[in-house]
Amino acid sequence: MKKRRISDQDQCHFTNNSCADTKRAFISKVSHEIRTPMNAIMGFAQMLKSTELNAQQADYVDVILESGNKLLDIISNLLNLSSLQLRKTDLHPIDCNLNQFIDNIWQRFRPLIVAKNLKPILEVEANLPFARLDSEKLERVLSYLLSNALKFTVKGSVCLKLKLIRPPGSREYLDIKVEDTGCGIQQDQLKLIFDAFEQADNSLTRSYPGMGLGLGISSKIVEVLEGDISASSVPGGGSCFSLKIPVDIY
Repeated sequence: MKKRRISDQDQCHFTNNSCADTKRAFISKVSHEIRTPMNAIMGFAQMLKSTELNAQQADYVDVILESGNKLLDIISNLLNLSSLQLRKTDLHPIDCNLNQFIDNIWQRFRPLIVAKNLKPILEVEANLPFARLDSEKLERVLSYLLSNALKFTVKGSVCLKLKLIRPPGSREYLDIKVEDTGCGIQQDQLKLIFDAFEQADNSLTRSYPGMGLGLGISSKIVEVLEGDISASSVPGGGSCFSLKIPVDIY
């Protein structure tokens, strides 16, 4: 039997995939290793906070706890991202009351929007049916998108919209939009925003700190949900993130 010779292009493809998997596994391993001492640091800082401290010492402990929580959030995001990239995430669909699902998310974010003197807008169809979907993963995506909208908007509004689309002869899907009136994104940067570790304009990190992991994770979760995510934006005029998530209706 004639053996096929592996071309340089194939070899490069195999090597690139191997390197990518190695990097993802490395990120996962390091993140797990960092989490263990971080939990100890946070635990002892919390115990220290419960002791008798003067005002300055109490402020120092609060800074430790606040910074530690931010670092744990980053570690958690890295673990989520590496699991998604390594295809180690399974779907766990449940029967979900769609109106209750959206209301729970909105009740968490609405006070934050109002506290920033922004207008909260919720547009959801009434009396939506039950749907079978992985609500935990979809909630994570919407939380990332709403957090981003809140972070990048200083005046105007943050809006969450949801409709159930029933195309004839095709599977039903949720049409979800998160809209804001924030700083917007340059058109040539839109294609980068769903790449992990990217922000549309790295100069924004000075005003809006963040590693850009949220949108990268969201994109991977939507892929697992067999859906689609896209974005449109007008620089200085806000952004709109659109989700299309297939669901089974009951």
